[in-house]
Amino acid sequence: MSTQTKTPTARAYRMSIAGESRESASGETIEVRNKFDGSIIGTVPAGTVEDAQEALDAAQVGAEIWSATPTFRRVQALKTAAAQIRARREELISLLSAENGKTIAHASLEIDTTARIFEGFAEESMRLFGQAIPLDIQEGFESDLMITVREPLGVMVGIVPFNFPAELYAHKVGAALAAGNAMVVKPPEDDPIVTILLTEILHQSGVPGTTLQLVTGYGDIVGDHLSKSPDIAAVTFTGSTQVGSIIAANAGKNIVRVFLELSGNDAFIVCADANLDYAVAQAIEGRTYANGQVCVATKRIMVVRSRYAEFLSQLRGRVEALRVGDQSCGNTDVGPLISVEAAQRVEQQIHDAIEQGARLLIGGTRDGAFIHPTLLEINRTVGIATDEEIFGPVFSVLPVDSLDEAIDIANASQFGLNAAVFTADLKQAIRAGRRIKAGIVSVNGGNAYRPDVSAFGGYKKSGLGREGIGYTLDEFSQVKSIVLRGVITQD
Repeated sequence: MSTQTKTPTARAYRMSIAGESRESASGETIEVRNKFDGSIIGTVPAGTVEDAQEALDAAQVGAEIWSATPTFRRVQALKTAAAQIRARREELISLLSAENGKTIAHASLEIDTTARIFEGFAEESMRLFGQAIPLDIQEGFESDLMITVREPLGVMVGIVPFNFPAELYAHKVGAALAAGNAMVVKPPEDDPIVTILLTEILHQSGVPGTTLQLVTGYGDIVGDHLSKSPDIAAVTFTGSTQVGSIIAANAGKNIVRVFLELSGNDAFIVCADANLDYAVAQAIEGRTYANGQVCVATKRIMVVRSRYAEFLSQLRGRVEALRVGDQSCGNTDVGPLISVEAAQRVEQQIHDAIEQGARLLIGGTRDGAFIHPTLLEINRTVGIATDEEIFGPVFSVLPVDSLDEAIDIANASQFGLNAAVFTADLKQAIRAGRRIKAGIVSVNGGNAYRPDVSAFGGYKKSGLGREGIGYTLDEFSQVKSIVLRGVITQD
């Protein structure tokens, strides 16, 4: 394992409330560490209920200011922010990699995507039109004209996960601002620094301090208070189904809109006529991306028996060759998980799977926050074959008799984010795509797939709503109808 690391200079970061950089009302802080060696990158305030409420109070003013701001000025602010993200690209990449643990290559992709998402929502907001509807389609309303406009929801809360703090900040904040809303952000406590910098960039680009605020702290304190507030119009959350259900219950008491992107246990199906070399490569990419901490990672690999031995042999060779180490080194394939505790959970899940009947072929060991890439042969009785999601570089493979059996196993899960099917038969692929209960089904491509414009989201307990440049602005705005009665003269 490599020992080279490049830890950014440690500093004290602050949260942003009512246009000011603040410490916590309690004065307490959270240490943010490099996930490779544990060195301190910086500290952030451990926000309190009082801090969160002050942000909510200020957001009411921010919502009024921003909703009254012309669309072209909101567009200018978002595009300026995107340009600044690109100008500070190397700084943001370095910080993201250090505080999150993902490799430099993966951090680079995320920062580039972040800038692109802000720009995309800016462009899309210029097409958020209403309609003019002559009502002569209904008897008795021949002289009336209905005009619809899309208006902001108001004050929104965005709760950002640790695994893609920059990209998902952009999906939530970019969409909220583009639609004219104010937003209070609760970033992840393990890696909040990049979100603090992004907030600063947006303020410098013209977004008012009361319109966009960021309260650092713990989910059960800050996140809980924000999601329970009767002062908000919506909350958007990415994270586990367990926490998502709590947030939905909190918001539901106030009839607040909830957008949830939750857990997944994605199926990866390899048919008899598949290109095995490519399927193996896609499985590796889909399970090692962000060190396996991805909701749409390749988690349940099902291969028809006629190709199973060959696939498993190739996959085993590729898994054994993966290089584990310092995420800042260019040749590292797999870095540390977000915390030692997260790695311990994955380690326990591996042990549990073995006790349930899985066969360990490679790995299975933990070194601090590292999980060495692991290959398990499983069967349908093992929990990870259906509903237990592993957030780490663990490959779970099981043989199936047919595509139909694989689809049945895929649909047996309570989750349904993405799925993948490898086959040369287009009719078979389309049939599988229609039958699998998932938000996206990729044909001849891996699970870890999310175009910016896609309607990203899941079936069943994988969430509510859809997130993406082509869809979120509709979700984050509401339709108002203005009817001009009697304006159309009848001959």
